[in-house]
Amino acid sequence: VRMSNTCMGPGDMSLEELFEDVKEGIYLKGTRGGEVDVAKGTFQFGAQEAFLIENGELTRPLRDVALMGSILETLGNVDGIGKDFTLASPGFCGKGQTVPVGDGGPHVRFHDAVVGGG
Repeated sequence: VRMSNTCMGPGDMSLEELFEDVKEGIYLKGTRGGEVDVAKGTFQFGAQEAFLIENGELTRPLRDVALMGSILETLGNVDGIGKDFTLASPGFCGKGQTVPVGDGGPHVRFHDAVVGGG
């Protein structure tokens, strides 16, 4: 038995408001898949698109960017949630079984994230 979906509910900030206080950060958009280690409480997801944020503005695209870290620490570092809410087309999770899964939700801003590249 596995969870098929995890979603965060919408907040009250516009995308512009989420960006405006960011001196230096990274905007991740979409997912190329990922994994969760429930025993360790960690996760890793690759982004379809990524952009550098400087002084509240998207400045340039980045390549091969992934977000990783402790699930609970990352959720504890959320400091802004967008009022938008979208769901992506459903897909499937492998792991030796084919389980239908979905993803989506609002834009979420958090600090002190571990972002890497390949």
